[in-house]
Amino acid sequence: MFEEFINSVGEMDTAWLYGMLLLAAYMENVIPPIPGDSVVIFGAYLVGLGKIEFFPSLMITTVGSVAGFMTFYVIGRYGGREYFKAKNFKWFDAGRMNKVEGWIQKRGLLIILANRFLAGTRSVISIFAGFARLGWLKVTVLAFISSLVWNGILITAGYYAGKNWKYVESLVENYSIIISVLIVLTIVVGLVLYKRRNNTVQTSGGS
Repeated sequence: MFEEFINSVGEMDTAWLYGMLLLAAYMENVIPPIPGDSVVIFGAYLVGLGKIEFFPSLMITTVGSVAGFMTFYVIGRYGGREYFKAKNFKWFDAGRMNKVEGWIQKRGLLIILANRFLAGTRSVISIFAGFARLGWLKVTVLAFISSLVWNGILITAGYYAGKNWKYVESLVENYSIIISVLIVLTIVVGLVLYKRRNNTVQTSGGS
């Protein structure tokens, strides 16, 4: 069954295969549930079979990843920021947004450089980079470097794994789960500490 699938893929025009990689890499950033990394790893397997080339696959997936990242950056910078400030949501009011913007302006570039390795937060990072109005050229370059390194790791691993590319996929999925859990725990702990500090300040002020 799998061999038949590979043969059918192998009969596809090379341009279509590259197009699928580009679309998957882009959509994975825009619609996070789409398993873009899995498609990239499978693409690496096709590289090993000689169906497509390593360097074009790496560059195409990197361009797709950066384009997806910058899509949310543009939304955050030119629309999302004003929308959230106008709505002034209780869970994310203007005050909290200003604090997040200040934090992103201080540490945002480093976070963008690491964004591809922070599973589950890529879209959030890009939109907050837009909120904070970080320079688009710096954001693009750092997003490109991050995507190039990450996709390079995936394609190299998938290439050498060969028919065992599914094993690499499972490793990436497990890594993503662990990172996501750690990020959630960090946020929860941060919120708890923030509330405790506020309560302490209010208690001190009241007394």
